[in-house]
Formats: sequence, C-alpha cells, structure tokens
Amino acid sequence: MGVTCHVVLIETSGNQSFIFETTKRRENVGASELIYRLERWTRDALRDEFPGFDPDWRIIDGRDAQLLVAAAGGGKVVVRDPGRGRALVSRVTARALREAPGLDVCGVVGERFDWEGIHREADRPPVSLLARRCREVHEALPRVRADRPGPASRFPRIPIVDECAASGLPAHDVITEGEGPRSRQPRARPSLAKREARDAGFRRLADNAEISKEKLERIADHLEGVPDWVAVVHADGNSLGHLFTDLGTAGGGDTPSGSDTPGGSDAAVHSDSSEHSDSPASDGSPTSDRYADALGPFSKAVDACTVRAFRVALAHCKQVLPHGHDVDGEVPVLPLVLGGDDLTVICTGSVALAFTEAYLVAFEEATRDHPDIRQQAPDGLTACAGVAVVKPHFPFSAAYDLAEELTKEAKKTVKRYSVPHGPSADGSVDDPVDGSAAPDTPSAAPGGARQSRSRTRIRPRASAFSFHVLYDSGGSDPAHLRDRMRVAPGAADIAAEPDPSRRRELRALLYAQPYVVTRDMREPWTLGRHWDDLARRVAALTATVDPAAGTDTSRTGASRTGASGTGIDPTAGADDRKLPASQMHDLREALFSGRDAADGRFRQLLARYRDRGLDLFAGPGSPNGLGSRGSSDVPDSSGARDGSGARDGSAAGTVAAGGDESLFWRISDQGLLDGQPGQVIEPPVTGLLDAMNAVHLMGDLPDRHNHTRRHDRHHLPAGADGEPTTTGASA
Repeated sequence: MGVTCHVVLIETSGNQSFIFETTKRRENVGASELIYRLERWTRDALRDEFPGFDPDWRIIDGRDAQLLVAAAGGGKVVVRDPGRGRALVSRVTARALREAPGLDVCGVVGERFDWEGIHREADRPPVSLLARRCREVHEALPRVRADRPGPASRFPRIPIVDECAASGLPAHDVITEGEGPRSRQPRARPSLAKREARDAGFRRLADNAEISKEKLERIADHLEGVPDWVAVVHADGNSLGHLFTDLGTAGGGDTPSGSDTPGGSDAAVHSDSSEHSDSPASDGSPTSDRYADALGPFSKAVDACTVRAFRVALAHCKQVLPHGHDVDGEVPVLPLVLGGDDLTVICTGSVALAFTEAYLVAFEEATRDHPDIRQQAPDGLTACAGVAVVKPHFPFSAAYDLAEELTKEAKKTVKRYSVPHGPSADGSVDDPVDGSAAPDTPSAAPGGARQSRSRTRIRPRASAFSFHVLYDSGGSDPAHLRDRMRVAPGAADIAAEPDPSRRRELRALLYAQPYVVTRDMREPWTLGRHWDDLARRVAALTATVDPAAGTDTSRTGASRTGASGTGIDPTAGADDRKLPASQMHDLREALFSGRDAADGRFRQLLARYRDRGLDLFAGPGSPNGLGSRGSSDVPDSSGARDGSGARDGSAAGTVAAGGDESLFWRISDQGLLDGQPGQVIEPPVTGLLDAMNAVHLMGDLPDRHNHTRRHDRHHLPAGADGEPTTTGASA
C-alpha cells in the first residue's frame, strides 16, 4: 500500500434559512458574507494546523495536507493523519460559532484510502479512490449533521428574554437604528453578526454586479418595500455532482493520454469474483493526483461562469427594465448567493422572468466557451431555476422554499426527457432530486411495459425554469399550490381512457411549466412550453390596437384592414388591447371550472378574437392552433415554421384529445419511466394562465420586440419586411 490519506469535508448547510431568517435586506447581505467567509476560515485553519502550509502543497510530494477546493460555503482537504483532520474541522467550526452564530457548519473525515488506488465495480468504469471517497464524505455529511443538535438549540428562550426585531430569535443586545420611539431595537446574536458583516458583503457583491457599494445598498433598501412585487430567483446546475465525480474516472478527465480504453488496458479489467475492489493503478499513474489537479480548476471555472452569467443577465435587464423601475439607473437586483453553480437573488418582479431566462442562457454559453469545462463537458452545462414572486413583506424564507421547490420541479422534467449516457462511473444513479416524487408523474403509454429498474446515468440536456405568483398569503406549500392548479379533465379525455384507475392522471394542469430556454432544444416534449412560446403569448396579451392606421399588424408582419371581419374596432382607443383584459380574465375564471367549461368559453371568444392573437393560446394539437397553421407560423428548431404542429416537423409532440380548438394539449415523447426509456404521456396542460401571470414579469416586452435587435441571443422570426415581429422570440 502506498500513501494513505483521508478526505476532510467542511460545509455550511441551511444557507438560505440563515440568509432569509431576517426580514432586513441589508442583514441578508451580511448573512451571505458570513457564508462566503468559510473559504477564508478553512485556509486560516490549514495554516494553523499545518505550519508553513501553502496552497501548492501536494500529497504526492510527501506533504501532510493538500487543499482540493476552498469556496464560499465549503472546503475539501486531503490529510494523511485523521486526527489532524478532525482538529482542522474543530478549528473551522469553533470559529464559525464565534463569528457567525446561527450558521450551521459541519465537517466529516472520510475513511482511509490509498492515494494511488482505483475503485472498481463489476460492469462499471473504474474511478480513482479519491473521487470515490469525496463522494462518500458528501453522502456521510447529512448523517453526521443529523446526529448533533442544530443551530436552533444554541438560542434557548429560557430564561425569558425579549424577541429580536429582525429574526424573532431571543435578543442578545439592543441597537439604535433610525429615529423615533422605535429606534431602539432588540437584536439576537446572529442578527448582530450579520449587521457587522454587511459592509464587506456589499463591497463583494457590488464588485460582482459591477456597480458601486452605495448603489447596491440603495437597491437593498428599495427592495424592502417599494416594488409592488419582488421575486426570489434560485438557480442550480443540473447533475453537476456526478460531473465532479467523472473528473476522477478513467472515462472523464482521468483517461491517460494515449489510451482509448477507460482507465488504460489494465484498469478496464473488472473483477467478476467480487462486487468491488480497491487496488493501486496498474499503469503506475496516480489517478487521485489527476483528479485533484482537475478538481480545482473545474470548480473555479464553474464559479467564474456563474458570475459571468449573472453579469450578462443584469446587462440584459437594463435593456428591458420598464421606465421608472430603476434605482439610480441600475436594475433592482440584489445577489445573495453567487458561487459554484448556485445563484440566489432578490429582484423587482417586473424583470423576474427576463433575468431568469437571460441568466440560464448565459450560463449555458459561458460553460460551453470555458476551456476547463469544455474538456469535461463539450456541450457545456445546463441549469434549472425556480422563481417565487411575492409581495415585499412576505416572509422571504417561505418565498425561498417555494423557489427551491420550483427548481426541483424543473429539474425533474428536464431529467425525465434526458437521454441516458450509460452507467454512472461510481455505480450510483441520479436519484430524484432530494428523494421527493414529482408532483405530476406522467404515465406510460398504453401497452408500453416498464422494464426492470437499473442504474442509468442521466445528463440533462436543457435548461428550464418554473415560476409561481403568490397572490395570497394563505399558504406557500408548493404541493398545495400545484394541486390547486389541477382541474377536472374533459369528457373526451375520459372517453379516450379505457382504464378507470388511470383517469385521475388526466386531471388538467393550469400551467405548462417548466419553460425551456435552451435555444436549440426543439423536441416534442418542449412543444408549447419553450420560452419563445411564453413570450409570444405575453406579447399577444399586451398588444394594442392602432386605430389611426386602421390596421392591425399581424404576427407575420403583414397588415389587415380594420373593416368588418377583422375583429378590429375602428372606434378603439390607442391604448386598447387587441385582447380585452375583461375577456381574458373571464376566460381565466373559466379555467377553474374544468377543461370543458374553459374550452367552451375559448371557442366563443375565438370566433371574434382569432385574428387579434387569441389563436396563439390554442393547444398545438388543435385544428386551428399552432399545430395547424401554415408554414410561416409554427417554428422548427431553426426558428422557421412548418404546418405539422411539432417543432421537429412531426406530430409526435402532442396527443389529440378530441373536439375542436382547445386551450389544452397533451405532450407525448420518449422519456424515462422508473429509470427506463419509454413513451411518456403527460396530463393536459394549458399556457394561458402562465402567460397572464407573466405579463408583468418579463420586462418591457414590446420594446424588446420592436426596438432591440439582439439577434445574437435569439433568432426572431422575421416579418414580411424583414423586421423582427412583435410576437417573435423574446430577446
């Protein structure tokens, strides 16, 4: 046996709870700064525990410790002595208790392993033991954390003390803030620590946003109560944990040069006599060393791409921010978590979806262009996001929980339609996010038998987001909110399903989420729920009549005269919408009466408002909806349109539900059912409610379509005069 080592993992947990437990935006920034400081604490503890420590130390050179990753909220180190590893954890956690009370910091020391060893399992590619142990400590950390008291136990309420004005925790001291009788406020120790750290936090985050600290402080104050709506946006990379493990596999960044076989000719031979074995690399190459060399640059690259994507999204929002919604010329966006593949921001509701879409697209582009990421993932990385839109004084801890659940919803759908890439390098499978079941599990196609479950490696190929606007404070439980958005199926749906036990699955969904933002992702499962589709519907809802010209500009750039039969009222005012708000709200109310009632009302309105854009809300499988228009109206993967109804030129994307025009459609595509490929058929969905909720969340949509020519981000369908149309893809 060669050099034996142990992996030490130190991480924070409950970061968002720590950030959002206070109602003060400036203290949210201070909490973010305290989490960020874990990187510094880890480096300081290494220098104290290992005198003379240098970040360039390497185990292969005989050193006692090697720093693998030190980032905001986490650190990973390899040590030769497990006792010194435990001492390292103690130094970091003790400092966190002193300087960041209330922050949950925990560490774990992994099992011993041979630095030059390879982990082998039958029928799976070999993986370096360092990569294997890194995965094991990540799995062990939640168990270790659960075995000890949590942060709440540090703040007992006996003896009885006053309550913190910002967090509700027991007060530790009294501060003076502002003037008047309420200027003296009791504060808890976590609140005081966050206040002390907020200046440093504003400086760091202002640098990420490329604005001054003073402007970011004014943005924080603005978001505390000025906008009508604010949004919590949470984004997270897709299956990045498994990609990190791949850095240590022979099939990922560990393949020795000149070897076409994973792990070299000897490493590819598996032992059939045992389930797994740990042995030194037979080719003499220290695979753990290669993994360690790849891990640091890859982590830094992902972090840099997240910051870059944030800046691109911020610049994009400056172009679409409605007039009067700025703060000293800046977009009201307050970043709180910006590191690794995680992003959490608070922003004004008027650009919530515009920011989210721009960030996800920019993240894909940044990771695709970065050489350190392209080496491991040639097509770049994808991410999913959740957007919770609430009133400014709504509890932001609950808003974040909702945003996180919406992110998981988007991830599950994207993963469901991802193509398997073979077994996982370390033998594991991408389990459902956090082990929870999808809220709307699709069914297998009739006659489609589900095969036995096996471990399949999935790498999501698209970025998407889900969102929810919380109009009342009656509850923010995601499962309850989504269940309220399910209504009775149509009679045709019930008649077409011979199995009574499966008819409950036909309950129609009043949302078509998640919405895919990946530009070239035009597959049957994205039919009707791409960002472009949402933008067209929103543009149709906000389009206004031009009575002076006596014409109505159509989606193809042509003109229609405002005479009889056109649907345009010659007496309409300049600000009158082509689709009257009263009629749209009437249609919205009909949605909650069930599919048949909604479709009946829709067909009545369609007779009058078809040429005003109402036909954009017809399901893609409807006779006169997107699925039956001419070649200029249905976009394929290049932005053109054909008349088949499916984005790829086929009709495979929808399942006809019977009847004439409908607000609803059903998606059918190849996907994963219990981990196995099969034909997935989703419940009926509609895009009307999503569009109505998104009207005030996408920025100045008409200006984007009429005045900006950002063809570099999206390809807008051109009208007859070659100009982008008012209902083309949003850019």
